[in-house]
Amino acid sequence: MADKNEFEHNAEQALMTLEQLSQTLEVMTCVVDRLKNQLARQLSLNAELFQDEERLRKAQAQERAEAALQLQQESFVVEITQREMEEGGKGKKVVH
Repeated sequence: MADKNEFEHNAEQALMTLEQLSQTLEVMTCVVDRLKNQLARQLSLNAELFQDEERLRKAQAQERAEAALQLQQESFVVEITQREMEEGGKGKKVVH
C-alpha cells in the first residue's frame, strides 16, 4: 500500500513539474516573440535612417551640382589686352 501511495505522489509531482515546464515554455515563447518584434522594429528603423541619410546625401549632391551649373552660367570673363593695360584701360573691352 505504501508503494501505491508513493507512486501516486511521484506521479502527481511529475504532473506538477510538467505543468510548470509548460508554463515556463509559454512565458519563454512570449519573451522570444517580443524580442523578435523589437529586433525587427530596430532593423526597420535603421533601414529608414540609412535611407534618410542616403536621400540627404543625394539632395546635397544635387544642390551642389545645381549651384555649380548656376555659377557657370552666371560667371563671365573680362579680357584686357596688354596694350589696354599700357594705355590705362582707355581702349575697348570685350566681355564674354
